Amino acid sequence: MTTFDTDVVVIGAGPVGLTLANLIGVRGHRATVLEARHELIDYPRGVGLDDESIRTLRTAGLWERVRPFTVPHHVVRLVNGTGKVLATNNPRTEEFGYPRKHGFVQPLVDRELAAGLDRFAGTELRFGHRVVGLDDHGDHVTVTAERLDADGEVVATRAVTARYAVGCEGGSSFTRKWMGVGFEGDSPSTRWVVVDVADDPIGTPSVYLGADPRRPYVSIGLPHPHRNPHHRASG
Repeated sequence: MTTFDTDVVVIGAGPVGLTLANLIGVRGHRATVLEARHELIDYPRGVGLDDESIRTLRTAGLWERVRPFTVPHHVVRLVNGTGKVLATNNPRTEEFGYPRKHGFVQPLVDRELAAGLDRFAGTELRFGHRVVGLDDHGDHVTVTAERLDADGEVVATRAVTARYAVGCEGGSSFTRKWMGVGFEGDSPSTRWVVVDVADDPIGTPSVYLGADPRRPYVSIGLPHPHRNPHHRASG
């Protein structure tokens, strides 16, 4: 019988990769998470959870640990340049067990997801491991990663064998490129000013999408009370 280093290599320690690793552990399998960064991100990239995400977190046994860093019924309002409300997204139904929309603070949620891996002896999170190679052998895979020091210099190369590899690296995914999967679409080359505000005076839940053609903005209310506004830079 072939022995592998782990059952599943998860590439990327964002919310998706960490949640997947916890689900693997709950089912009694081993997982190794490889993350190029040396720590979890300390700013929010994702800001919203739907009810399906919450059911997934509950399956992983982590919802009660994550719940303090979320806020239910995240209302989204689209406003014009004068502040007039053009549309409101405010689903109030809970027929599937949970509110349809939650805001969340990603760094705090990620921290709980990473801590959840400590429950499983066969699961580990390796920071400073940048995946550079993936070989499919039919019945197993070999994932090659460069181990990076604090300055981003390569200090060693390591190969990990597993039954499966799952790419969860986001937009710049090595796995996606290795598979030849396209990433269609273009984003305009614009500069945005991003500001995180503590002790938010507007309050939550409250999200505003500013449809001002001169200077659009996004202002997202998050728990504790935190606000994450984005304004397109002028000039």
